[in-house]
Amino acid sequence: MSLISEVNGFLDRTSYEFSSLPDSIVECYYALKSNHATLKKFRGEMDFYGFQNPYYVVKGVRDSWKDPFFRQTATKKKIAFDRIQYSIAAHKIAISHLADAIEVREDKKRITGDKAYAAITGDGLEYCLNPDGVYNFSVLQHLPYRGEYMLLLSNLPKKDRFAYRKIVGALGQRQQMETGKVRGFKFKREPSSLKSFSGMPTGKDYEALMMGKKHSRAPADTEHNYRKHKELIVDKYIRKCLGIGYARLSYGVFIKDVLKYYLKKSRFERERFTSIFPGIDPCPNKQLFGKYGKAVDKKEELEQKMEKLKMHEKSSLVGAAAFFLISENEKETSEMFNIDFEKVDSVIGRFRKLGLLEGIPLINKRTQEFLEFLKAER
Repeated sequence: MSLISEVNGFLDRTSYEFSSLPDSIVECYYALKSNHATLKKFRGEMDFYGFQNPYYVVKGVRDSWKDPFFRQTATKKKIAFDRIQYSIAAHKIAISHLADAIEVREDKKRITGDKAYAAITGDGLEYCLNPDGVYNFSVLQHLPYRGEYMLLLSNLPKKDRFAYRKIVGALGQRQQMETGKVRGFKFKREPSSLKSFSGMPTGKDYEALMMGKKHSRAPADTEHNYRKHKELIVDKYIRKCLGIGYARLSYGVFIKDVLKYYLKKSRFERERFTSIFPGIDPCPNKQLFGKYGKAVDKKEELEQKMEKLKMHEKSSLVGAAAFFLISENEKETSEMFNIDFEKVDSVIGRFRKLGLLEGIPLINKRTQEFLEFLKAER
């Protein structure tokens, strides 16, 4: 059996049943992990045999691209490669949802992610849904696990297709971000001095050349702003699979899940761990969230102030407090973060006492200076 037939046969047999979630979450997780490993193995073989660029003309074979057999085989390779790429992306998204959905408690220790599934199967521990997790089981049933991306896209109603375009556009929107300043070094062009050397300069000639370059540099304090363009998610297969998965739910549900991700997860988690949006930029595009983009700013501001005071608080609770300060809606905050509003109100009051928010600060200027002195002594 050829590799193309083997890959297509495996993809055609791939299917999952998510209607019984979260009761069958462990079985679904391991089924997805097993098939994902097989798909990656297939993709490795396809990369080795050049499936990624099958139309490349074989060196030394003249006009080989005109051969109908060659073109037909190359088309089959390209279709199989695209199918497996979409399937891998869909599996990666689904695994991320299930990994963030559960937690296991061992004494006072909370275990989440892949380690939680290992603890369930290895130690027989009971699991529950993770209140701090970001997941949406409704997305899983719409992902192209068989690589049938084009088929699902063509079957979308007009309204869902419009939502798909908005989602893919939001994920692939090129952000213009000022990333910092770079010191510029400018060299004066002096072709006449360079042409005076017939070969590699040596001795005094080499020293004179180096001194000339050193003095021709721009002043050290010369700085130039530079800007960097980047997509929210670079991988086009991930973007399209997310678009297909969320199109049936609506653009609003997608934006709400993205906002929830940035508010619940700390920057440390966003930079080091995967999410239901694999490969997403740790820095959010706040324009997507409208007025709630201010909630992301408020959370970052609170975290920076807490870091100066060496204060630790659960990231999702800080995000809930920041969201309420912008929305001023207790019910919406409780539902979005799966938390009693009393806890949110309590942490907001604590922030006010510490001077992190508007209110009567508990720590005055003199106390703050004393704390800074203690930090310096350490």
